[in-house]
Amino acid sequence: MCEQNPLRLSRCIAGVALLVQASIGQVSSDKAEGKRPPGSMSGAKKPSAAIYRKLVRVETVQTSGEIAVFFFSPMECDGEGNLYIQTDPEQPAIHKLNSKGERVAVFQPTSNPDRKIDISRSFAVVPSGELYELVFAHEITRYVYVYKSDGSFDSAIKLQPGVPWSPSTIAVFPSGQLLVAGAEYERGAGVAALPFTGIFAADGRLLKEIKLEDDETLRDMAVQGDARVTSPQMPHGNRAVALSHAEMASDGNAYLMRWTTPAIFYAISPGGEVVRRFTVNPPQDAAEPPMDVHLSENRIAILFVNQQTMHKVIKIVDLEGHEMATYAEPMSGGKPAGDVNSLALGCYTQNPDRFTFLGTGDDQRVQFWIAEGR
Repeated sequence: MCEQNPLRLSRCIAGVALLVQASIGQVSSDKAEGKRPPGSMSGAKKPSAAIYRKLVRVETVQTSGEIAVFFFSPMECDGEGNLYIQTDPEQPAIHKLNSKGERVAVFQPTSNPDRKIDISRSFAVVPSGELYELVFAHEITRYVYVYKSDGSFDSAIKLQPGVPWSPSTIAVFPSGQLLVAGAEYERGAGVAALPFTGIFAADGRLLKEIKLEDDETLRDMAVQGDARVTSPQMPHGNRAVALSHAEMASDGNAYLMRWTTPAIFYAISPGGEVVRRFTVNPPQDAAEPPMDVHLSENRIAILFVNQQTMHKVIKIVDLEGHEMATYAEPMSGGKPAGDVNSLALGCYTQNPDRFTFLGTGDDQRVQFWIAEGR
C-alpha cells in the first residue's frame, strides 16, 4: 500500500499506488511545553540567496523485459551505478538494475520459506552489495532480511525493540549495527504516534533507544489529528515518522530526516549519539515537506515540489545543513517547461551533480532519466 500524497511518490507507504507495467534491459506544529516545534528555525541554517541552476535531462536509458513498477515505491542506488527499485509491497520484490537498464538481481522476501510476509518497506544497500530490507511478517515481530548482492537470501534479523511498533526506515553502519526508526503503538492513544528510534545489534538486540528533540511534539501533533502529520488515508499514523528517511554519509553517521516543513535532519553516530540537528527550508514557491531525499558521500540532495504547479527544486546541502547548490526545473507560463517530468527520484551522485529519475516513454516502458544542473 502507498500513502496517497501526490508529492511523495517515491516514498509512499499507505494507500493505493498507480501500477505501471514496466520493462527491464537495454540502453536506448503547535509548540509542546519546553519543546521547539517542528519547523523552528532556532539553530537552523538560513536559506542562502544562491542562483538556481536549470535542471536538464542529459541522458535517457530505455528498458525492456516486463516487471510491475510502482512509482510510489522506495528507490536507492549504490556506488557502482546500480539502481534498486521496489515493486508492489504486497507482493514485494526489489529489482537491481545496472546503468544500462539491465536487470542483474532480484531480492524477494518470499525466498525465505520460514514465514509468511505481509508487506515490506524501506531498504538499505551497503558498499559490499548486501541489501537490508524491513519486512513485516504475518505476526507482531518485525524483521530485517539480509540478501547477498546476487539477490539470494542470506539471513533474517529479528528486531527486538521491547515495544509494539511499526518501523519505517533503516540505515546500516559499517560495523553491521542498524539504525531503525519508526513509531510505537501506545496504549490509549489509538495511533502509532510516538517516534521510536533505536540502534540495534547485528542480531537484532536493541542496544540503545534514541530520544530525539522533536519526538514529543510530533507525537502530540499526531494524537491531536494535526493535518501536518496525519491524513484521511493515515488517520491512525504519524506521517512525519512514517515517511522518514535514513541513509549513511561518508562521516560514518546516519542521517535521519523527519517529513516536516521545514525538513528536520538528525546526524546519529553508531553509538546512538545525536551529533547535530538542523533543518532545511523548502524553496519560496513550495511549502510542502520534501518529496525525496538521497545522500552522496558528504552531500544531501532534497527534492521539493510545488503542489499546485508541480515545479521541482532540488537543494544540495552539506552535512551541517549549509546550502551548496540549488537546481530548478525551468518554468514557462507558470508551468514546468523542463523535460524531467517525473517526481520519482532514485539516485544522486556528485562531481558533477547528477540525478536519476524514474520515467516512462511513449510506449509506457520504464526509462531512467539522468538530469544535471546547467
